[in-house]
Amino acid sequence: MMRKMHQQLLPPLQILVSLCLLFNLTGTALAEDLAFSVYGGRLTNDPWEKSIAPGVDFADAGLVVVSGSWTFARVLGDKLSFEVEANLAKQFGDQDHWEINLPIVAFRWHRFPWDDTVATSFAWGIGSSYATDEPPVERENNDESKKWLIYWFGEFTFGPPDSPWELLTRLHHRSDGFGALNGGGSNALCLGFRYRF
Repeated sequence: MMRKMHQQLLPPLQILVSLCLLFNLTGTALAEDLAFSVYGGRLTNDPWEKSIAPGVDFADAGLVVVSGSWTFARVLGDKLSFEVEANLAKQFGDQDHWEINLPIVAFRWHRFPWDDTVATSFAWGIGSSYATDEPPVERENNDESKKWLIYWFGEFTFGPPDSPWELLTRLHHRSDGFGALNGGGSNALCLGFRYRF
């Protein structure tokens, strides 16, 4: 009973902590530590590692996502930063539900040899994912699904040096944690824009 109560209390607590970090503490953020993103993509029928390889099998479903993020720490002479993000996704096609992903804690590597020509970053983040309905594509591809799963992403960004705008490419992934949650998962290949302010 205690474990079930813990599972029920943990997601709302994570949401509360994320909202506090994103909204109540943003007054302490430095310049360019806040960002707003919009991206969209198509879901795949493949596991994540095959979703980023040639010959990916796309599902008849897509998503559009808006997200806000806050960079809360920079280390190694600004080469590495840490951020927290929350995003809201609208699914369409063979799926028609909303998805909320937070708190997403991420690291971002900012230094590449070609940054003087094209500013580039790589990020990876992980957090919670809540779908308002059990996603049909996840059930079809995994024989099961759950509303609550783990969310993670891998992302590259590209933009003009010293510009607040950047192009982002992202693998948007809902996961059962290698079977720990017994709930399937899904992948979407995404493209979009981010504005830092």
